[in-house]
Amino acid sequence: MQFLRSSSLLTLPLLIGLFAPLAYAQEIAAEQAKPQSNAQAKPLSNAMAEKIKKEGIENSKVHSILREMTGDIGQRLTGSDNFTKACDWAKGEFEKMGLQVELEQWAEWQTVWNRGKWVGRIVEPIQLDMYVATEAWTAPTDGLQTASFVAAPRSATGDGVATKGKWVLSTRKPSSSICAAVLEAGALGVVYRAGDPNKQFPTRVRVFGDSKVARMPIEQAPKLPMIAVRADDFDRLMELFESGKKPVAQFDIQNEFKPGPIKLHNVIATLVGTEKPDEVVIISSHLDSWHQAQGTTDNGTGSATTMEAARILMAVGAKPKRTIKFCLWGGEEQGLLGSRGYVQRHRVDMDKVSAVFNHDTGTNWAQSLVVTNKMHAQLEPVFAQVTRLLTPPDADFDDEVFNLIARAEIGGGRGGSDHASFLAVKAPGLGWGLKGRANYFQHTWHTQWDTFDNAIEEYQRHTATVIAMAALGTANLDSMLNREGITTRRRSRGQSQGFASNWFGAEIDGLKFTSVKPDGRAHKLGVQNGDVLFKVDGRQLDSIRQLFQFAREAKADTLKLVFKRGDKTFEAVSKKEEWQGRRRR
Repeated sequence: MQFLRSSSLLTLPLLIGLFAPLAYAQEIAAEQAKPQSNAQAKPLSNAMAEKIKKEGIENSKVHSILREMTGDIGQRLTGSDNFTKACDWAKGEFEKMGLQVELEQWAEWQTVWNRGKWVGRIVEPIQLDMYVATEAWTAPTDGLQTASFVAAPRSATGDGVATKGKWVLSTRKPSSSICAAVLEAGALGVVYRAGDPNKQFPTRVRVFGDSKVARMPIEQAPKLPMIAVRADDFDRLMELFESGKKPVAQFDIQNEFKPGPIKLHNVIATLVGTEKPDEVVIISSHLDSWHQAQGTTDNGTGSATTMEAARILMAVGAKPKRTIKFCLWGGEEQGLLGSRGYVQRHRVDMDKVSAVFNHDTGTNWAQSLVVTNKMHAQLEPVFAQVTRLLTPPDADFDDEVFNLIARAEIGGGRGGSDHASFLAVKAPGLGWGLKGRANYFQHTWHTQWDTFDNAIEEYQRHTATVIAMAALGTANLDSMLNREGITTRRRSRGQSQGFASNWFGAEIDGLKFTSVKPDGRAHKLGVQNGDVLFKVDGRQLDSIRQLFQFAREAKADTLKLVFKRGDKTFEAVSKKEEWQGRRRR
């Protein structure tokens, strides 16, 4: 355009024409001295964004990465041989992409625990194969054992401990003192009703585990098998027992304790920056999972999109100004252990971390990000490419394909997921807000259904592409993300917030209901936008996390919920079984 305007001077009268060459030369020199135009100065150019979109959407490998992770390796419990196998596999995959990769140790545990096969069946007076599970770091049976049942004793003393050679039957997991007593008396194991079914998912099973066992010598490992039986199977078993039909069952729990030590690692893959290699953008997820299923949506989906984002950027020849690190953490399920270990090890470098983009909480697609006001201004041109090029994976989705949400503050360095480890030291830890049809918190989160078939491929392609754009664009910004507005004050966000929002059918900010769905449970309880949850079972709430604690500890069959509306309060009643899904006998 500048050349055309200068050339047009040649058509003016001769006097002006005499000065045209000089004017033209001066204008060209001035243009060369100018900084790049807005189009050229974009942190993510149109051409590069389009390459990323093509590679991420049309040539995606994210589902094959996830299939290999969850199918060939399977569950990846921290401290198991499978977790070590997964770290080695991920390192090899990153190296194939051409990245620098390190297995960075964050801990060493004394005892290895591997989940084996679980078998449980009633053999008398009926034949019934049961779904059974155990918590991690619990004992195996001594091969296939067949026996009848006795009721769990009410206390650890007295004649009620006559359990030798029997299965001990309990509607809930007994106390540690009772478990010690029945083990001493020769019980084969404890059989209890698994948690935690509800009306929507009456056969749901969730099992966790205490990793402290893995940090002790193998000689201190538990000896008593603790077997959780799916609610419907347990209820049939209990019905036979209570009606005097003397059921007999077989259990074969093939869990394995092995002497350690076992080294625990994060997988760190590095794409070195061209201009500011000491400044870092981190793309992350946690590679570990619980052990019951394949660990697909928690968090194989996040690990797969992290790896796929790395593959996309390498495939398009990205040359970021800052270094991009692709990090797969361990020990997230036991308390963000791997990411905290990384932060501690690199504490002096945390001021060089521009951003941490962390993907957890399932297979739905990345639709939003909450940032501070000043970060918002910096990141707008990056995510403008997302909204320009991508469309929602769900055709009926009627909101923006991406929402960059500005807040005065972000923070809370505890709980949630691994980005909280960085927020704890005021580094910009950001977690993706996901949308879609997958019911993560109620369906697959830590359940027997966390399997590959529940991952949604088009969502995974979309999310990996968004992450790749965010990584490169943020790495190319003129400056690192502004840290003003990051607070280490504890905020009631993370998984507890997600559970509460899901359960109530409403958006909740802290304890305040910001958007009540017309068909949700909150609406049926009489809650309106702006109401604040105040008390549960007569106990005042300080955070949403306490909601579930108080619900579990309530003694009555119903829960009284107290809400504030302005300067007034009102009450609503909910059945306790809706919260914990555990029927009491």
